[in-house]
Amino acid sequence: MKKTPAKMKKKSSGDDVLKKRFGTGWKKAQTAGYTVKGGKIVSPPKKAPTKFNKGLKAASKAGKLDNNPKFKAAVDASPAKMKKAAMKMKKESMAMMKKSVAMMKKASAMKMKMEKSAAKLKKKK
Repeated sequence: MKKTPAKMKKKSSGDDVLKKRFGTGWKKAQTAGYTVKGGKIVSPPKKAPTKFNKGLKAASKAGKLDNNPKFKAAVDASPAKMKKAAMKMKKESMAMMKKSVAMMKKASAMKMKMEKSAAKLKKKK
């Protein structure tokens, strides 16, 4: 005769885990993209905002995208692309800043050397 264990653990389904975590709003969480993997709740993946070109942004401002309000909202909410000239200027300014920092370090090092040599000359006298 086979012996069956008195208490067998029941494997909980994904819905049960969501019900425990979200209570009555578990269905909404499921439609929002929450899933269960290995007994743990996994949040939905985050989407990066789409970058549209300046032509679409201009068309949105001119009112040409009014027929599709969802697309117009996506275009309006998207971040603006940085122009190449602006990127170049940013890189140049960073390079200039690095050079100036290096020059300041050199100058302070030279000043320290001069002060040390001046102190040595005073001691000799």
